[in-house]
Amino acid sequence: MDIIPAIDLKNKKCVRLYKGKYEKSVTYNEDPIQQAKEFEKMGFKKIHIIDIDAATNNPSKNKDVITQIKNKISMEIQLGGGIRSNDQIKFWFERGIDNLIIGSMATEQPKILTESINEFPNKILVAIDDKNDMPMIAGWSKESNMDKTSLIKFYDEKKIKGYVFTDVNRDGTLLGLNIEKIKIFVNKTKHNVIVGGGVKDMQDINGLKLLKIKNIEGVIVGKAYYNQTIDLSKIFTNKQDA
Repeated sequence: MDIIPAIDLKNKKCVRLYKGKYEKSVTYNEDPIQQAKEFEKMGFKKIHIIDIDAATNNPSKNKDVITQIKNKISMEIQLGGGIRSNDQIKFWFERGIDNLIIGSMATEQPKILTESINEFPNKILVAIDDKNDMPMIAGWSKESNMDKTSLIKFYDEKKIKGYVFTDVNRDGTLLGLNIEKIKIFVNKTKHNVIVGGGVKDMQDINGLKLLKIKNIEGVIVGKAYYNQTIDLSKIFTNKQDA
């Protein structure tokens, strides 16, 4: 199971939100390129980048920063936030982004998204941003018109890379993962799942491992790193059990 460090971009800076609320953002690093390089130096092979401005309908603000990050590191990048058309999907794949995370488009335009899934097989991750058992879209501002079961039924037969499952009510709270909710979701799909939302410490990550569910591909770590409740620099030096 991979540990995937996160960079959330707002106004070209690294921030973290509280339950996805944009007015409750805290800036942790004004240089996201340097932050990405730091994660690479630690030994990570993949980073999770969310363009918060794009998710709130400002898709151009962080494009240059994201492109620079890709050009200056060798890590894989999974990118999400405001990607809502096949043209945008093509734009990012042409710039070398490894995987894209699609939420709103996955529920509102499933047939159109399927065109990109077929064009870029095993490259697209479907975002399931769970709030009170309903997927959220539009930057987590409204409920999806499709429930989780319907989304899984539709996309499990497609050539997606997998799902990114986030518990919105715990995201950015440091309250710990909702292990039971994760277990229920992961057991419903045959695809790999990357999970996030509320990671506090290594106990959360080890709790996922104890489930011994093979298709939990990775866990996203954001605020726990920035608030220093997990020391990611020790993950690959055997000082902290990963």
